Amino acid sequence: MMKNYGTKVFHEKLKLKKLVNLAKSNKYSAPKLAKIFHCDKKVILGTLNRFGIHLPNLGKFRKKYSCNDKFFVKLNPVSAYWLGFIAADGSLSLKDKGTLISLMKADAGHLQKFLDAIKSNSKIGYVQSNKSAHINIYSNDLFTSLIKLGITPNKSLRIKEVHIPSNLISHFVRGLFDGDGSISGKKVTHIQFQIAGYKPLLRQIQNVLIKRCSVNKVKIYPLLYNREGKAFRLQYTGSQIFRILNFLYKNSTSQTRLERKYKKYLMFKKKFGK
Repeated sequence: MMKNYGTKVFHEKLKLKKLVNLAKSNKYSAPKLAKIFHCDKKVILGTLNRFGIHLPNLGKFRKKYSCNDKFFVKLNPVSAYWLGFIAADGSLSLKDKGTLISLMKADAGHLQKFLDAIKSNSKIGYVQSNKSAHINIYSNDLFTSLIKLGITPNKSLRIKEVHIPSNLISHFVRGLFDGDGSISGKKVTHIQFQIAGYKPLLRQIQNVLIKRCSVNKVKIYPLLYNREGKAFRLQYTGSQIFRILNFLYKNSTSQTRLERKYKKYLMFKKKFGK
């Protein structure tokens, strides 16, 4: 069994201590340590397993995909936008320090924009059964940065408040809108702007819109009518939504907006003369 590996090879305390010290340095893989101590790598892994020591992936075991691990360390218009998008449509996994973003297949091109932004060579995966597309980014530094900024692991609907500089807030809210928002309606008096999410985060967004777009404070309702839960919706109606949308799309670029929603915004402006 694994727990018995190494009892003969490392019966000397000094030899065992040397192995443990080298392993804890995170500079050696199991094959390298096996060469140093002239034994099989299973002996190395079994011995270290008894002490709860796990070796890093080095050499040919190094992660296949790469990215800019510091992308979210210092926010700018691009990273602030993607922070908002991840807050809406992404999820963090504590198990493997991964960041998952999933969209419908038709929006797969938007996922590529994110990969380009973080300089990642990761690939977009597709699920035919539900016609969706997704990417997984495994980066401990990226994961840690997102946690510090307020993104909560596992459930996006638990996000309470995200830490964004005031000069970048429009980019963040636009990302949130692209991920979990919508505009709809056939008459100017009935058109609606909506963002879904966790109530504390929506309160933060509403305070921004009140201050920057001169809209009124409105009640934040459950996402589904007559049903309480963790999902809520911040909703504005009528011509005031153009003050919000103009604020969100100001200084946006094709790399920091979901084109189908942007085209709908332009169509609404033309239709209603705003």
